Amino acid sequence: MEKYKVILSDCHLSAGRFFERRLNPHEDFYFDDQMIALIQYFSSGRYGEHSNVPVEVELVLAGDFFDFLNVPVQGEFEDVITEEISLYKINAMIAGHQKVMKAIRNFASLPNKKITYLIGNHDADLFFAKIRERIIREWDPEGKFPSEKIKIHVDTDRLNLGYGVELHHGNQFEAGSTLDFKTPILNHSLDHPVLNLPWGSFYVLKIINRLRWEREYLDKIRPIKVFVIFNLILDPIFTLKFCFLSFFYFLKTRFIVNPRRRANIKITLEILKQEVRFFQDLESEARQYLDSHSEVKTLIFGHTHRPMNKIYPDGKQYINTGTWTKMVNLDWRGLSGQFRRTFALVHIKDDQARVELRQWVGESSPHQAFEG
Repeated sequence: MEKYKVILSDCHLSAGRFFERRLNPHEDFYFDDQMIALIQYFSSGRYGEHSNVPVEVELVLAGDFFDFLNVPVQGEFEDVITEEISLYKINAMIAGHQKVMKAIRNFASLPNKKITYLIGNHDADLFFAKIRERIIREWDPEGKFPSEKIKIHVDTDRLNLGYGVELHHGNQFEAGSTLDFKTPILNHSLDHPVLNLPWGSFYVLKIINRLRWEREYLDKIRPIKVFVIFNLILDPIFTLKFCFLSFFYFLKTRFIVNPRRRANIKITLEILKQEVRFFQDLESEARQYLDSHSEVKTLIFGHTHRPMNKIYPDGKQYINTGTWTKMVNLDWRGLSGQFRRTFALVHIKDDQARVELRQWVGESSPHQAFEG
């Protein structure tokens, strides 16, 4: 029997177009109907049954499906995240995308269909047990917890999909976004346990989300260093403010002791080392990983928001699933500014896996080869 795995990452569902009684400027996901169509497509027709036998299809959400960093609490972006705050956020995101939630639940209700969720740096709130329970009960067709249909992984940063295919969100290869899987929650001498956030999360909460009111495109630009260099000429006052806040919060979160934060000097030095690099798209890290893991033939990342399908001379393959949000890519190796809606499709047949980067374009032509 043929099997399929549909891999989506970096969809960044927030609290919906309208939140807290006003238009929500922090919502970056605008493709509810298109995602519903994709989910329905991969659970019907040739992906529904074959010779009266249900086809096995796994929907894999490879990190940052929900964007907890993009949901304010009464207008504020708290950087001390308790389970109560995370529950408020997940309830807001579920309410903001009810049709997508229903489509996922319908998918899970079908025979031989299941859902797997791998954690990313924007959904670290999944480390809280009640958040996982809330999501699983929402998606399980019978509201069960635990569920035979829904699996959320928070004990690993990678999934071995078999047949030489391995999946990571990718944030663990970027020092500023590295999650601490050994100590994901801080509770020593605190009234309430709080998330052990990486520097990149503080950067989004306290800098990007604050300044996007002045420059709404700020969170969509990659790489940020190119933006800073050009904007020192084009928009110097704002750029200096951005640089000052970045420097201030880096010092505050990395060098000042606080029981609600934990900074590792090794990771701090690695962050500074990586900041020297002009471009950071993780391709070199992916290639090194492929070289050091002979059993891995295809490596799949998300995180960078830059879709990529690279096949090397030795036959090994690196895929980046990209994002469903709008990006302004200033890297001249892949200049872009449009929505891509990319995903990875793993087709397993005769004990072999074929992996492709695909692009969802709608019902008339549901998906096509990604052209770059």
